[in-house]
Amino acid sequence: MPKVGVNNLKPGMKLSKPVVNEAGMILLGEGTEITNALIEKLQNMNVSSVFVEGISKPQKSKEDALAEIDARFKKTENEPHMGMLKRLIKEHVEGLYK
Repeated sequence: MPKVGVNNLKPGMKLSKPVVNEAGMILLGEGTEITNALIEKLQNMNVSSVFVEGISKPQKSKEDALAEIDARFKKTENEPHMGMLKRLIKEHVEGLYK
């Protein structure tokens, strides 16, 4: 179930989780089909993203994602626990591409 930015929603998509406001009130229920009018209402309510039905696909290649992790940890990987954290994140990313 991918999380999609409201600006990237397309009519016909269906919500896989309800959309709730800050008070926990349900604005749109699970299974609601997205329409142009609903997209506009979500934008007006400052909702940034929603969960929709479907399979989430990584937006970057595996190699790019791993290179980005290496770059982000370059200065800190020798600090306590940072090397372990880097390894765990890389394992997680590799699992996304199986």
